[in-house]
Amino acid sequence: MKKKGIKINELLRQYKTPILYSGGSIAKAFSTMIVGFVLAKYISPEDLGLWASINLVLTYSVFFQGGLINGLNIELPYAYGKEEVDKAKTMAGTAQTFTVVSSIIILFIGLGCFFYIPIDDPKLKYGILSITCVILLFYYQNYLMSTFRSKNSFLKLSVIQIVDAFVNLISLILVIYYSFYGLLIKAVFVLAIYVTLLHFWRPIKVSLIWNKDAFLKLSKIGLPIFGLVLLDSFSSTADKLWLLNFSSLADVGLYSFGFYALSMFSLFSISVAGYVYPRMTYNYGKNNDKLEIWKYVKKITGLLIIIQVPLAIISYYLIPILITRYFPNYVSATFTMQILLFAGVLKGCVVGVNALWSLKSWKHMVIYQLIYSLLLFSLSYLGVQFYANKIEGVAYGILLANGLNLISGLYITYLATNKHVPISN
Repeated sequence: MKKKGIKINELLRQYKTPILYSGGSIAKAFSTMIVGFVLAKYISPEDLGLWASINLVLTYSVFFQGGLINGLNIELPYAYGKEEVDKAKTMAGTAQTFTVVSSIIILFIGLGCFFYIPIDDPKLKYGILSITCVILLFYYQNYLMSTFRSKNSFLKLSVIQIVDAFVNLISLILVIYYSFYGLLIKAVFVLAIYVTLLHFWRPIKVSLIWNKDAFLKLSKIGLPIFGLVLLDSFSSTADKLWLLNFSSLADVGLYSFGFYALSMFSLFSISVAGYVYPRMTYNYGKNNDKLEIWKYVKKITGLLIIIQVPLAIISYYLIPILITRYFPNYVSATFTMQILLFAGVLKGCVVGVNALWSLKSWKHMVIYQLIYSLLLFSLSYLGVQFYANKIEGVAYGILLANGLNLISGLYITYLATNKHVPISN
């Protein structure tokens, strides 16, 4: 009995962090799902389409971060894995300084647009001001998230995620009372609370410093990834861009409502990747073992399939009931949401491809990202062209793109992590 008790305690110690972190991720994903439904109750498809269109700016805003945070995401855990603590702090301080400078540039651009560009629609005008604040917070969030890399810091992050889920739900009162303008305030408020908590619990506390060598190193590593991330940003908005071009703002709103299903599963998988990616990089920096990385990829892919598929099946049958009863304005988006639900599952299961970034396997990264971007652009375009129902056509394109991407992503990761394969590094 004693041995059994010891074994259970050891298992709890070993898996305490991933269990708590997964719990926080699930809470955050669940709150996002509820928020999406409540927004649909109080926001018209046209206004939801307008906010979704404004949010495209957030996706493209990564351009001003220049890849430095991407470099930090790799180099920071790698440096800690090699026990180069001073080097890690220097890189963090340099990235923090760069984040402040790029945020100031965005602030001036946003205020310039708000005060000096004549915009008749007040919703668009204040939407621009809101997205400016969101981008500033988003930049600092990206920096802070890159510093959460140890097991202890992930425990703190788990708590932060749970608080964020709670704040996300409570702040819905703003939308209930102030509709579209409440949505704008909520977007800034929720992110501000989240970033504030990240700041106070940040594991690496450094001042604003500038180190040319650290900057060049992070840029050298980060710029290739930045190029791929930029490509991913453009391709990930292709669905909404095609709808804006070939359909209407209302259809963008209906599609955005359906997209909550994909976002929910993506948020969960992104949170999981936030834990898995630095652990893979840390272990690779420590052991330099590619095959161990491949075992990690297989394990996390299988786990995500086991977790996500049952949830998706249950959600598939609940969606029509919920939409018909509570969201009559969005009934025409029901099947779109069901399609995108499984697209989210497929997208969520490919997080193991982060191993390519841990390995700095540039060739395989480029191949992977080019294939995925091409699939998103082309298949969503074909969907909007050949389906009478534009939003369902785009949804089918996104589903097929993510299905093919899961297959290609795992295969490319296998090639990069198995030394006996001729094209591996």
